[in-house]
Amino acid sequence: MGDHSEHSVKHVDTELMFWRASGGDNRVRIDFTNGNPEEGVKAMRVRDQMHRVRVHDIRGQESNFTLDRNGFVYVSHDMPGDATDEVQVKDTIIPKTEELVRQITGATRTVTFAHRVRCLATDASLHADNRAPAHNVHSDFTTEGALHHLESIIPDEQERTRLLAGRVLIINVWRPLKTIQRDPLAVCDWNSVNPRDNIPTRLIVAHGWNELGRYAFNADQQWYYLGRQQPHEPLVFTQFDSDKGVSVPHSAFVDPEFQDGAARESIEIKMFAFL
Repeated sequence: MGDHSEHSVKHVDTELMFWRASGGDNRVRIDFTNGNPEEGVKAMRVRDQMHRVRVHDIRGQESNFTLDRNGFVYVSHDMPGDATDEVQVKDTIIPKTEELVRQITGATRTVTFAHRVRCLATDASLHADNRAPAHNVHSDFTTEGALHHLESIIPDEQERTRLLAGRVLIINVWRPLKTIQRDPLAVCDWNSVNPRDNIPTRLIVAHGWNELGRYAFNADQQWYYLGRQQPHEPLVFTQFDSDKGVSVPHSAFVDPEFQDGAARESIEIKMFAFL
């Protein structure tokens, strides 16, 4: 995946933010429509719990990990446009990224529903305070949350039923806009995730609800990243799989060597993929 002769593999010992498990059903429901939204934020933060983990650098071992087996894969794919130009993002980068996902997954159809560019040139808040990405272990959707979101993307019930007769994925494609040093992104091999450690978290907002996964710490979890990841090395990972019912936990993390470096710049594109 390019010339990295000067890069030595670097595993990082760091801390990630997990949630305390509550036992029993373990589901969390937080309503942001009642009273002060800050109360909802506090209700989430009270469960925060930091744990030391080792994040393994897979540089040189990328081919040992696949989307179907591990829930994530790093691929070689040139950045198809200028992420600071919204026209290029919509007209070139998203279509080329959807094409990449179809190639990797074998999907016959892809539908992008969200994208985000985190860049000093376009993100005023990032420029103003050098804000780092949130360092909390999560997945973007639970199974229930993904199926609920699909209703808004494919509102026709008959079409949804037809699509769900096959395999449906939510794929996140994340890539840096420059070589990553500060706040790299870690992903957890879904084979190492105990389903009991998933804490379904439903967020009630004015226009509806969404449900994501937060996670309790487990020493069996295996965390990975790609050291000095470059723009032509996107990370492709699964956030919903209708066949396997699993999602990849992920989190930004602090590499102590670069914690005072320039803010991370990246683009992520989320889509449904229908096989």
